[in-house]
Amino acid sequence: MGLFNPTDRNEGTVGSQNLHSGLPYWLVRNGLSSSFFQLAEDVRADVVIVGGGITGALCNYSFSSAGISTVVVDGRSFGTGSTCASTALLQYEIDTPLWRLVDLVGEGNAVAAYHLSIRAVEGLKATAQSIGFDGLTSRPSIQYASKPSHAKQLRMEFKLRQAHGIPVELLDGQEAVQSVLPFAAAAALRCDTAAETDALAFAQALHNASVKNGAKMFEHTHVVEVKEVKAGVELRTEEGHHIRANYMVYATGYEALDKLPKDVVDLNSTYAMISAPMDVEPWIDQALIWETATPYLYMRTAPGGRIIVGGRDEPFRSPKLRDALLAKKANALYGDFSKLFPDTSFKTEFKWCGTFGSTKDGLPYIDRGPKTRRCFYALGMGGNGITFSALAADLIRDRILGRAVPDLDLFRFDR
Repeated sequence: MGLFNPTDRNEGTVGSQNLHSGLPYWLVRNGLSSSFFQLAEDVRADVVIVGGGITGALCNYSFSSAGISTVVVDGRSFGTGSTCASTALLQYEIDTPLWRLVDLVGEGNAVAAYHLSIRAVEGLKATAQSIGFDGLTSRPSIQYASKPSHAKQLRMEFKLRQAHGIPVELLDGQEAVQSVLPFAAAAALRCDTAAETDALAFAQALHNASVKNGAKMFEHTHVVEVKEVKAGVELRTEEGHHIRANYMVYATGYEALDKLPKDVVDLNSTYAMISAPMDVEPWIDQALIWETATPYLYMRTAPGGRIIVGGRDEPFRSPKLRDALLAKKANALYGDFSKLFPDTSFKTEFKWCGTFGSTKDGLPYIDRGPKTRRCFYALGMGGNGITFSALAADLIRDRILGRAVPDLDLFRFDR
């Protein structure tokens, strides 16, 4: 879970947008390590992926590893849009708890979505290992009751997950909670199926591995026209070059939503900050920590003894209003952290804010676009952007290969 916010220039097909502010830590830490050039000629492939952030990178690797030839284009340098600002908590828990999701989509669909998320988290771990990327680390995930009255919800959630074979442990009562957290809460849920990563470094590693599989990559390449033709799709770039492919995948986050119904996504502003290095472990097992409140506060550790704190979301109104609140929201996040960890000295080194999309049920959109047969959307919304992107990469890959993919019905635009 965590921040997933596209930035100021599109990743392929839509106009300029100012969708984040501040200085994302991961961009400072990693810099621009890729060395891909602008498209300078016509190219052809089985699939063209528009967007070279973590979603496009996961699609690129999944497709190219299966023998599908790929071309990836991005209007920016790869990973400098949403990806470099992601706080990259990788959890199977969806923003909508299972007990509530059952009411929204039915018990069978809700349980299937949670099991698919588990598969996606484990798949991310396996993918990182397969490409030799050591920047993805397994962690426990702990969700605590923000208020004593929320303990009842956690108990209900525990029973439902347990009944459907979803891994989870209930910590009931303050003593049980304080065995894993340094502060008190009425109850908490804990599971081991989670991880944290550096999304920018992971995307770069995935693209490098995909190049070895034959993928073609082009940065600073703006797509200005997309046409679906009898044999597939044809894209035209700002410089007049053409990309022809059998299929196209939009991996641009909600920047592609100008082509979709307006009511599929709600936009929100969110805020995050990271501490200067500390020489102590702040809590047991460096678990991913989040709460039951909506919007929720979340925390994770980062390499070098740092702590990331995020949350304080509110409905998006405009970039100017969102950015004007950055200092105030960062101070509020500092206060939230200090209440839980009064003895920990948190010195803020970087802070940033951005805009993210959320859906009515917390599930992603993985579907063909309206009135199209050849264009797929891989839109991981809400706090599970990377997990949902991994799921989208595999489901769309299987669809392109002609395999039966019944799970796609869970993530249709018209669900």
